[in-house]
Amino acid sequence: MFGPVATQRARTQGERGSTTVEFVVLVPLMVLLLMVVVQFGVYFHTRAVATTAAHQGAENARILDGTAEAGNAAATQFLDQNAGALRDRNVAVERNGTDVTVTVTGEVTSLIPFASFPLDVTVSAPVERVVE
Repeated sequence: MFGPVATQRARTQGERGSTTVEFVVLVPLMVLLLMVVVQFGVYFHTRAVATTAAHQGAENARILDGTAEAGNAAATQFLDQNAGALRDRNVAVERNGTDVTVTVTGEVTSLIPFASFPLDVTVSAPVERVVE
């Protein structure tokens, strides 16, 4: 009477519904983990796009006849085309006689409730000039 079948039957009757409880606990945690992984992907992709936009702006502002306005326009156009996940963005270009600095700021769209992901990328480059 106390063979393997009786022991298995006693254990099974005492654990009824445990699979449902485990499922209810683990599924939200797995969904949250998946959202965190996707959020990091969105953040790093948006950071790469913002960095590329800052480089585009710096390249247009640093050329011999370039201006800060041309750099701002190039960076903004690149962001318009590629940065759908960057909200409240701002492009600032500073050009002096020797250097140009482009800063792209904004906030990455959040998939996780009550989370904020600010983004700030700065690129600097020397200004082209004729040396005699």
